[in-house]
Amino acid sequence: MSSVKDDLDDHQNTRQGRRSMFTAKHRDNQRQTLQPENSKPRMQKVSKMLRDNKNMEKYYEPRAVSIGLLHYGRDKFSFAEGHKLKLAELFITENGGDEFGLHRKIKAKIVRLKQYYAEEDVKRININDEDLAWMFLIDGFALLHYICYVSLGMLNDLKIIGMDMEAFSQDLFLLENQLPYEVPDDIMTSTAKGSANMRNSIDKFIDQTVRDIRGSPLTPPSPQQQQPPLAHLLQLLRNLLVGADHDHHEKDEKTKTGMQVGRVNELKSAGIQLKSGREGSLRDNFSFTSHWFTGTLTLPCLVVSDSTSPKLLNLIAFEICPDFQNDSQVITSYIFFLHFLVDQPEDVKELRKAHVLIINNNNNKALARSDEEVVRLFKEIRRSSDLDSIPEAYLEVKELIQKHCEKKWKTWMTLFALAAAAIAVLDMSFSYGQTWCTRQPVN
Repeated sequence: MSSVKDDLDDHQNTRQGRRSMFTAKHRDNQRQTLQPENSKPRMQKVSKMLRDNKNMEKYYEPRAVSIGLLHYGRDKFSFAEGHKLKLAELFITENGGDEFGLHRKIKAKIVRLKQYYAEEDVKRININDEDLAWMFLIDGFALLHYICYVSLGMLNDLKIIGMDMEAFSQDLFLLENQLPYEVPDDIMTSTAKGSANMRNSIDKFIDQTVRDIRGSPLTPPSPQQQQPPLAHLLQLLRNLLVGADHDHHEKDEKTKTGMQVGRVNELKSAGIQLKSGREGSLRDNFSFTSHWFTGTLTLPCLVVSDSTSPKLLNLIAFEICPDFQNDSQVITSYIFFLHFLVDQPEDVKELRKAHVLIINNNNNKALARSDEEVVRLFKEIRRSSDLDSIPEAYLEVKELIQKHCEKKWKTWMTLFALAAAAIAVLDMSFSYGQTWCTRQPVN
């Protein structure tokens, strides 16, 4: 089988001949029928607000490879293009399929795929539709081959390619490094071995990624809870992390009230205990229960590490895109909620003791350093984000905490008043008794 690179060259030579097969009228009709449901670009860049913080920029930049259109053609990734070609060739060899037929399929919808991006991003790369279709296809092959090998536990077999596979895995979940999900979906549908195994591989890959972030696997959404068609892999990860909307978040769209919760130690002083929720999604594991003098705040468990931090930050970047077409910004709201709890390393330590935060380090000195780094990370997120523009996904929980603290204060005031009244009654009784005794004759 000829290499994908040779196929790309052959198609470049025949581009002009094939173009003559279509009339101008047909092209106009094609543009109309292939118009995406949402005319706004779905492959987004990280907002300028986040990128302006130079300390955070490293979390949004690809390290090993460019996927999709936004970083295509950059010099730093030119060497990785050869690695992607090798992955693509391995995929075709092992899974079969007609790469030429797939190319024609991708080319037929290239107008639609380009409209997933902002017009200026498409113009920047300055390549024709023929080459762009091959670029999408090669990225799709490479992406699927990597995911299949990871899900099978065979990642070491890919080391012969020479790519930094750890960095490759990290790059797959960057907002600016996403591939329209239609591309791998078309590939899976067209392979000789069928799509079921590959879709299972993607599910396993996402499940493992969720396990890395949450410390435990989550139950996938049931069919009636499935989300609208996916834009990209990062959205698939978000769907599983966030879970389904159970119609109990009507307050999500409320205007922010500026309501804040205290630091971890302040909550402890108010009798509020922290509890880790690992089993369900971010929606299902966030609650507050008030008792007479105590309360229990259940928070979703998160693993904080060098690999999970970029994923969480890119999920935030995805949620705060101007045209984010989804429900409330659950991940962003939760990270900002944690920001309110954390001000000092001691706060992080308490969250670790409650297993709300997991930091993968068994060395006490390293843990202390990690606690300080977590505090700095939350403060950097706060500095680079506009909290006032974030819809409040957990306003109800904040209200319950505030009511609990007010109720406890009123309870203590009531008890204090009762105690004071009791002391006054006893004092009066003692005074009366003393007076009565002094007036009685001594026998």
